[in-house]
Amino acid sequence: MAHVCRWLACGLLAALFVLLPRAARADGTAHTVPVAVLSLDSEDAEENAESLTAALRSRVRSSQGWSLVETAQSVGMLTAALRCPSKPIPAECEQRIADQLKIERYIYGFVTKGPQQSQVTAEIHLYQRSKSDTIIRESYAENLKDQNDDTLRKIAQRVLDRLGSSAVGTIVVKMGNDNGEVIVDGDKRLPLQNGSARLELAPGSHSVEVLVGGQTQKRNTLVTLGKETVVDLSLAPSGSFDDPSNPGKPFPTRKVVGGGMMALGAASLVVGVLEFVAWSNRKDDGERLQNEALTNPAADRLPPGQSADDACGNSLPDSSPICRANHDAKVDSALGWVFTGVGAALVGAGAYVFFTKGAEPADKPRASTMPRLVPHVGRGGGGLLLEGRF
Repeated sequence: MAHVCRWLACGLLAALFVLLPRAARADGTAHTVPVAVLSLDSEDAEENAESLTAALRSRVRSSQGWSLVETAQSVGMLTAALRCPSKPIPAECEQRIADQLKIERYIYGFVTKGPQQSQVTAEIHLYQRSKSDTIIRESYAENLKDQNDDTLRKIAQRVLDRLGSSAVGTIVVKMGNDNGEVIVDGDKRLPLQNGSARLELAPGSHSVEVLVGGQTQKRNTLVTLGKETVVDLSLAPSGSFDDPSNPGKPFPTRKVVGGGMMALGAASLVVGVLEFVAWSNRKDDGERLQNEALTNPAADRLPPGQSADDACGNSLPDSSPICRANHDAKVDSALGWVFTGVGAALVGAGAYVFFTKGAEPADKPRASTMPRLVPHVGRGGGGLLLEGRF
C-alpha cells in the first residue's frame, strides 16, 4: 500500500509542476489581432516572394499583437478566381477576397526586382474592412531567399511593426437604452443608438464622452491592440477610469493554484506517514529475524555488540534477511522525511497563495482624482499622457 501511494504522490507532484506554469501563462494571455497572410505574388522574383511570405507568417505566429489565420491561398489565385484585376486590386475586390476568406484583415502584396541591381522590392498591403489600405514598401538584397535567414526575419518583423501601427482595438460604449452622441478624444463623433455604440481606435489612452438628454458622462479608457473593451457608463460615475484588462470578475487563479498546492501537500503528508509506518514495520522485521536466529543455528545473526549497520557488508552479507530488512527500513525512513517535508512546504505555500491577495501589478491603472503624467509607449511611437479627473 505504501508503495502504491508513493507512486501516486509522485505523479501528483509532477502534475503540479507541469500545470502551475500553464496556469500562470493562461492568466496573462493577451488578446491579439487575427490576420491572414496571403502568399505574395511575383512575376520575376518568385523565390523571394515565397521566402518573404513564410517569414511574415512566422513573425505573425510569434508576435504578441497578432494571431495568424492559417490559409494557403495566394493573392494571385484569389484575384483570378474572383475575376479581379491583379495589380492594383480595386477596393471592391479586396472586400470580396475578405468575404471569400471570411476574415476582417489580411496581408497581401507583390515582390519585384529592382530598383537597383541585385535588389528586390516588396509592396505590402494591410487590408482592414471599412478602412483604407496601409501600404508599405521594403527593398532588400535579392540573395535573401531563405525564410530562416536572420536578416530576412528582421525585415519581416520591421514590416509587421510598420503595419501594426495601423492596427486597432475596439471599444463598445453602453449607456442604458438611450439615444445620444459619443465623442471620442474631443473630435470623433458617432451616434449612440439604443444605448450602444461600437468603434475601432488605435491602441492607447482615449477619452470617451456620451451626451444623452443634456447630461454628460465621461470616461478615460485604455484601448488594447486586438481587444474589445466595454465602456459601460450607466454603471460608473463620470470621469472614472476603465481598466480594459479586467472587464469582469477575474478568474480566481490564486485560489485554484493555492487549493491545488494544499491538496497535493496533504497527499504528500499522507504518503510520508505511510512511509514512517513502513519503516517501523521493517525495524520490527529485523528484530524478529534476530530473535529467530537465536533458536536456529543455521540462520544469519548479528554478532554480539554490533548493529545491522556495523555487521552488514562485513560479517554478514548484504543479501541476508536481516541486512535486507535494515536497508528497506533506511529507504522508507528517507522517503518518509522527503514526502513529509515536501508536503509541509506545499501546504504552507498553498495556504499563503490561497488566503492572500498577492501584489497588484505595477502597471495596473487606478482611478485618481489628481492629474498625472504617465509615459506611454506603443507601436506607433511614445509620449506622455495626462490622466485624471477634471
